[in-house]
Amino acid sequence: MKKLISLIRALPGWSSGFSVRFAWLFLFFIGFIALFGPWIANEKPYYCKLDGQSYFPLFTSVSESGFSSKHPSHSPVNWHTTKFESVWRTPIPFGYRTIDLKAGSYISPFADQAGNNRFRHWLGTDALGRDVLAGMIRGCRVSLLIGLGSMLIALLIGVPLGSAAAWWGNKGWRLTILQFIIMLFTCTVVFLVWFTPITILTKSLVSVFLVLAAIYLLWKSRSYSRGRIAVPIDQLVMGWVSIIDGFPALFLILILVAIVPLKGWVVVMLTIALLRWPSMARYMRAEVFKMKESNYIKAAQILNVPSWQILRRHIVPYAFRPVMISFVFGVSSAILAESSLSFLGIGLPTEEINWGRLLAQSRNHFDAWWLVLFPGSAIFFTLLSLYTIGNAWQKLSEK
Repeated sequence: MKKLISLIRALPGWSSGFSVRFAWLFLFFIGFIALFGPWIANEKPYYCKLDGQSYFPLFTSVSESGFSSKHPSHSPVNWHTTKFESVWRTPIPFGYRTIDLKAGSYISPFADQAGNNRFRHWLGTDALGRDVLAGMIRGCRVSLLIGLGSMLIALLIGVPLGSAAAWWGNKGWRLTILQFIIMLFTCTVVFLVWFTPITILTKSLVSVFLVLAAIYLLWKSRSYSRGRIAVPIDQLVMGWVSIIDGFPALFLILILVAIVPLKGWVVVMLTIALLRWPSMARYMRAEVFKMKESNYIKAAQILNVPSWQILRRHIVPYAFRPVMISFVFGVSSAILAESSLSFLGIGLPTEEINWGRLLAQSRNHFDAWWLVLFPGSAIFFTLLSLYTIGNAWQKLSEK
């Protein structure tokens, strides 16, 4: 317990004041809901007993039709209406896809609802009769997964590119002619593979094989020293950063999501990551520029320590704080972008529910204030918490 308390107190900005502590606690709450959402809101009970047989539906793949086949005397079995001999239900006995035909659509939280309070929709229902509270819980998982996932991908892209751009500049990294031909050939073939009429899985496998083969050939050809070409890494990286920053973010996201044939979480995360890695690269580039002039880095270069080892051990770990501040702000931007896409009805599959989708349903029913208040408040307080933590962390790093 003492270790847990010490870890909590070590959180960035925890000692700054009540607002930062409240922001951290709110994010922990959202994370807990996102992690354990299926065990909090689900139409399947934890445990039920029928005809003397015990089942754990929530932890197995058993369905209502499967129950009906096992117990034809109770057919059709319904998780809500069937009278079980014993049952332990989840706190919210509705899944985010469960349509309550008895309650109907656009039911206010304060309206008279049929049945007892155990099956009451405490935050109302949406346009299809689904429980808004269950949708809010599902939205926690979708928003945090896309926000954190996209920024982790952006981190993996931006940190290496920013570090390489600052360390090698425009003339520090030289390739042999053979290595340059291998890289150019690999990039061209991978590009052409993705425009061939084959399955996505085949394209991915072929691309991974080509990249691994190219890495192997580059490693084997490192001793071939006939002719060298300087690669302007800094100019290439900052050129791409300028191009991406030159477009409005939301407009570019809409274009990329529209032209990509695949739909789903991965596409949305990759799209947002492609727009957020420039900020990571800029911060990392600036920090590496400052640190490469320090005495201990120059001493390591005099001792002929390999460049990749200097970056991995002596620069990147200590240049990470400003990047992590950008990471926190980036998560909030990613959540806002995902909510905007969902509000417009693009990006995620139509059957998926999240805060943006709930908010969008209020456009067709202006009296459904609960579809504005609850999802809007969740988005607002999540972004406010992330901005509060980011600002506190930034002030600490400036001291």
